[in-house]
Amino acid sequence: MATIPAPEHRSRTHDPEGRRRDVLAAARRLFAAKGYEQTSVRAIAAAADVNQALVVTYFGGKEGLFMEAVGRFEVPRAPAGGTEGLGARLAHAYVERWENMPDDDPWPALARSAVSHEGSARLLRSALAEQYAPLREVLGDSDEGRARMSMVQCLIGGMIMERYIYALEPARSLPASSFEAALAGLLQQAISG
Repeated sequence: MATIPAPEHRSRTHDPEGRRRDVLAAARRLFAAKGYEQTSVRAIAAAADVNQALVVTYFGGKEGLFMEAVGRFEVPRAPAGGTEGLGARLAHAYVERWENMPDDDPWPALARSAVSHEGSARLLRSALAEQYAPLREVLGDSDEGRARMSMVQCLIGGMIMERYIYALEPARSLPASSFEAALAGLLQQAISG
């Protein structure tokens, strides 16, 4: 007599989007807990109860899976013709994202790993380059534009490390609204002078 798979297993077989969601959920948990370097595609597949080849088919490999797991983060675009208020929009977007980040979000693990692991650093650089592309278009490719872009990146990167990764005082305990307002002013100064 043939055995019949359990209903949940049978339904997962015909639910590619459900399996894809399971892989992403497992990847977020493992990347957040272990970091990029210590998380393997094999471990993610096992945690999602799927074949390792399926993970590669869906995401192309570990880096593609990581980028999908962390999600795309859109940097607010400048309005046509100017940069007025862009510092405030950037500050709000980043503070909002990091203040409300779920426990299984892999971004903190990637930021920590990037300090000592070249593969993680390369992945972080790639993700940030994609995030900052719209801002780079606004600031331009002149020496001044590149200098302003560098300052924006330093301010945002420093803010993330100081407040959210290393949780250093007084940055960590400042009310989010006060922190965001101060960051907005600094970003606007970097953007428009």
